[in-house]
Amino acid sequence: MSVLLPAAVDPYTPRNKGDQVSELSAKASLLLHERIWFIQTGILEINLVDGDGNLCFVGLGTAGMAICGSTDFCYEMQALSPSCLLSFTGAEVRESSHLQELVYQGLQYRQHYSDLFLKAAHYPSALERLYELLVILAQMIGVKIPNGVRLSVRLTHAQLSHYTGITRVTVTRLLHQLVQQQRLYWGHDRHLVLPKQDSPSNRVKQVLM
Repeated sequence: MSVLLPAAVDPYTPRNKGDQVSELSAKASLLLHERIWFIQTGILEINLVDGDGNLCFVGLGTAGMAICGSTDFCYEMQALSPSCLLSFTGAEVRESSHLQELVYQGLQYRQHYSDLFLKAAHYPSALERLYELLVILAQMIGVKIPNGVRLSVRLTHAQLSHYTGITRVTVTRLLHQLVQQQRLYWGHDRHLVLPKQDSPSNRVKQVLM
């Protein structure tokens, strides 16, 4: 089913004077410290950083999602589009019922898509794993156009490889295969588009509803 931002979460809520604001240009990155982060605008790639500095993809973040920084895990956010994040201390959230609701809804919103990414990662077929990822991205960051759903950011083959664990060479081959099957095409601006007529399971059609 298509998922809408919960009505209680308004990613465009005016900022309070005391809010800590982090604004990122596209391709800029930010390490999350021990604060609670709320994505106000933009699209971000979320990675866990291991002890050797390697990045492990754990999902995308978009407006209305929340993530908690931790001493146990190091998260890195990389902006795929110009983005703005607000951050709060745990004490600030505890003292504000509005922030509690904002963060609770934002964590639920992110958890939903984290579960979908985890499910997609366990598809046995590399082709279906890649396609399922694209369907999830269409739900998250897709824009309806007359012929289907266009991903609002341009993703490279290397990024899709990172998101799926499939080699970049294989991703390139599978993308061509999906195009041949008419399950995917490239827009004039090289953004990926999932056609409206696709999907025997109606997943793409549900994004368009």
